[in-house]
Amino acid sequence: MIKFADLNRLDLVSVLIAAISHDYGHDGLNNAYHVNAISDRAIRYSDQSVQENWHAAESFSILMDKKFNFLEGFSNDDFKTFRKRMVGIILSTDMAKHVNDLASFNAILEKNSISNGKNQEKIINRESAKTLFDSQQ
Repeated sequence: MIKFADLNRLDLVSVLIAAISHDYGHDGLNNAYHVNAISDRAIRYSDQSVQENWHAAESFSILMDKKFNFLEGFSNDDFKTFRKRMVGIILSTDMAKHVNDLASFNAILEKNSISNGKNQEKIINRESAKTLFDSQQ
């Protein structure tokens, strides 16, 4: 999978840290509760992926703390890539967006005739750096 998706070490660290922190600080409530209760979290994130935005922001608060900041050695570009990947992965755990995400994924499969292991290399779009990054996300 790593070779297939052209993932590098920075990508893997992003995925690992996102997986570890995707529910950090979860309060046991869901997005609908926060929106309906007009909670501080819902207000802070304008009712959009409330919990997921909270998890990403709180995780980055910890990562930016001098005691835990392994990111300070990253170049500016690597930091931006890490952050974009990590936040993107965490935000993608919002189940309210699952149907649209799945439809987009299925459209890619259909467009590229990917089925039963055939044409699977076409799932990663290598036309440009942006399309590569987006298709890896």
